[in-house]
Amino acid sequence: MISLPTKYYLTINEPFELFFRGIIRKHNPYLYYIIAECEKGFTYNRYFTYTPVVGEEGEYPLTIHVYSDGGKLLESKTTILVVNKQVAPIKPLNILCIGDSETINGVWPDTGFNKYNELYPNMLNFIGTMHRGKTGYEGYGGWQWKTFFEYQDESPTTNLVVETKDFVQNNDIDTIWINNNLKWKLRKIEGNALTFSRLEGNYKVNPEITSEMILENSNKKIKIENSKYIDGNPFWNNETGKLDFKDYIKKNKLEEPDLIFTFLTGNGLYMPYSEDFTNHKKYAPLFLENLHQAFPNALIGVMGIELSCPNGGVTACYGASGYYHDWFGYTITAFNYDEWLEKLTLTDEFKDFVFYNDIKGQFDSEYNYPTINQKVNKRNELTERLGVNGLHPSMNGYLQIGDAFYQFLVEMIIKYNNQK
Repeated sequence: MISLPTKYYLTINEPFELFFRGIIRKHNPYLYYIIAECEKGFTYNRYFTYTPVVGEEGEYPLTIHVYSDGGKLLESKTTILVVNKQVAPIKPLNILCIGDSETINGVWPDTGFNKYNELYPNMLNFIGTMHRGKTGYEGYGGWQWKTFFEYQDESPTTNLVVETKDFVQNNDIDTIWINNNLKWKLRKIEGNALTFSRLEGNYKVNPEITSEMILENSNKKIKIENSKYIDGNPFWNNETGKLDFKDYIKKNKLEEPDLIFTFLTGNGLYMPYSEDFTNHKKYAPLFLENLHQAFPNALIGVMGIELSCPNGGVTACYGASGYYHDWFGYTITAFNYDEWLEKLTLTDEFKDFVFYNDIKGQFDSEYNYPTINQKVNKRNELTERLGVNGLHPSMNGYLQIGDAFYQFLVEMIIKYNNQK
């Protein structure tokens, strides 16, 4: 009934919230009396909360008890709250964040960066081909661990190749062009073929291309005869036909990462009540192995996924049949996946350099998905709050994930500082 990770990571002066829906494997957890027992913090009907202050650094057992209304203890489980004080890295650190559609907007990496940068300016460099302000990252909608092991020509970071009969000269390299209100940078000229890369904000998957490219701040135009998208997988080496993180760093002129964080993935977990997520079990370990081989001195943080919207958001997106439409069945699959993911990080192969952070317990799935107020029925003007997206949070939800990431980031920087 209770699903808890080994540890949660807390930070001085940062509120920690543990939502019971994110740790109780029940359709309606509020049919039970749930109480959190800990030396610190407070228990409310929906969650436990604790905001550590200076001097409370250390570890605190937190036990969750589930009782029947008659007072019968049904189950108890314990986790450890690890309270850290923010510290400066021993050197400026390069950080790579990799995720799926919940990373495309870059909010959670950017939240962690901004919070840390306020305390220790210019000590963290978030690398990536996508950017939100100063924060680099990689986020790919619909992708699974497996997807990164294949060539892709559909993604938010594809390059664009256009053919034109108009004259373009070599000194136009690195100039900025506009098509369909999106900005592209000219990277390469090969005869009549021009290759463009994307600029910040241009992260739609293979956007529609109109008939002309217009040079920014100019009247110069080129007519497009043909166009195609290429190189959608940032980690793919076209020469070897393999996943290649070293090549990714080289071709994008990035610094090698010291810390790597993954937020992958609910994609592919469409079977309700399942423990059989074969592709994830095959490709997640391979992905982590490849990262470690490429960057043997880096530490890797693996973030679990959050639960889906319990309030109509799933059916709003997927209807009443097909993949993902069974929101609670998917919820149980997500619980199973996160439990497997943490066990993977604790295996002998990974335990020295890969660490797990549970997100679902720290995410308020009841209130942090997009909602509308809808009439309770067609004959009544009273309204109720219903979800309109089952798997993608509201901005408050993305920020909440960013808060959990920030506290994990503090823990990972401490681990990095303490490496021998």
